[in-house]
Amino acid sequence: MKNTILITAFSLLFAACDSEKKSASIPVSLQSKYTVTDIGLYPEGIDYDSKNEKFLFSSLYKGAVYAMNPKGETTVFATSSKLVLPTGIYTDETRNRLIVANADLGISQKSTSTSAGTIATVSIFNLTSGALIKEIDLKNFTPNAGSCLNDIAVDTDGNIYITDSFSPNIYKIDTSFTASLFVTNALFQPAPNQFGLNGIVFHPDGYLLAVKTDDSKLFKISISNPSIITEVTGATFSAPDGIELDKNNNLVVVENGLALGKTYTFSSNNNWKSASKISETNIGKDDFPTTAALASDGNVYVISSKLGKLLGGDKTQSSYDIQRIK
Repeated sequence: MKNTILITAFSLLFAACDSEKKSASIPVSLQSKYTVTDIGLYPEGIDYDSKNEKFLFSSLYKGAVYAMNPKGETTVFATSSKLVLPTGIYTDETRNRLIVANADLGISQKSTSTSAGTIATVSIFNLTSGALIKEIDLKNFTPNAGSCLNDIAVDTDGNIYITDSFSPNIYKIDTSFTASLFVTNALFQPAPNQFGLNGIVFHPDGYLLAVKTDDSKLFKISISNPSIITEVTGATFSAPDGIELDKNNNLVVVENGLALGKTYTFSSNNNWKSASKISETNIGKDDFPTTAALASDGNVYVISSKLGKLLGGDKTQSSYDIQRIK
């Protein structure tokens, strides 16, 4: 895909993501709101590492993953030469690994004049040390089309699933780091120059839930037979970005700043054939919330990215909130 098309698409809709793990048995005391101060950070994906008790979040612009402890102290945690525009992240405490989706849309400080659209990798780091373990290239699945790896889910066996916002695909990386095309379907095809699949979670009952940004839909996808895809009815939102399961397996959907900048929590009493809204929280359109994380205290926290500013060419924003939602 040409660089101009990629950048235009990113200006319309962008990536998100996040995880779906349950909280630790011994919670720490977390503040209801944290403010990260870092010029040009523009965070996107967030997750909570309940093993080491810290938030981890990706920086689209700086090409790195940052850690923040419960006191609010922030440090660079993980990066690599291939990590250009990290989107979704997942803290897999069971296997002590941090999984990061990586793309290039021409807006990172690591981008070059010709690099947009050439990167579709997944980086796996040691969750304790931040040391790089493995990088898997997925661009070969879209040799003649655009790709923007977005969000990540992990099933109980340790298989990794990754959404693609520019192609109608969900990829799978097994426990031996072998990559495959898990499913491709016309239902996931994005409209021209817009984002398609975005946030994804693995439900403990054995299936995936994923949102599609351009037409604001929520899908249920079978793990055992990925050709079985159903649209979940009753879940109303616009411009969905990251999604997360809370401690009761209700689904939190983050609506980014291209819509109203809210979060919506939905429940289901029929195995996600349909959903009903429980609550909503206003984060703010200008704050541009992207993704959510379930922390070890049992609460869900949402990160504000200010990405509307970056998409408008402003690289000077320096204040970003991580806040608890109701």
